[in-house]
Amino acid sequence: MQEPAAKDGGDPDLARDHLANERTFLAWMRTAAGVMVLGLAVAKLIDNGGARPVAAGIVLVATGVAGMVYAGMRYRAGAAAIDGRRPSPAGRTAGPLVAGGVLIAAVAAALALLLW
Repeated sequence: MQEPAAKDGGDPDLARDHLANERTFLAWMRTAAGVMVLGLAVAKLIDNGGARPVAAGIVLVATGVAGMVYAGMRYRAGAAAIDGRRPSPAGRTAGPLVAGGVLIAAVAAALALLLW
């Protein structure tokens, strides 16, 4: 048995999908913001490191900005797919895997700048 349509005539499944897409977007944004804050903290709080902590901070902030841009692109693609009733682009795992690899590489680069 199907659920009744929403009171405004909208599709409750469509609304649920949009809300899930928005939650995913916000999770990506929260992670990117955390990476940016880490970069700012590294650049500001490490004393007597010269240019290396600043470079590490720049790497992390740039990675956070790239994550925010990617989050926006994924959100828009997901919303368009939901509105067009097409398969979700979230089913493709290459993008998130690459984003995770970039994040790991950025943190490793920042650590290398700080420790060596």
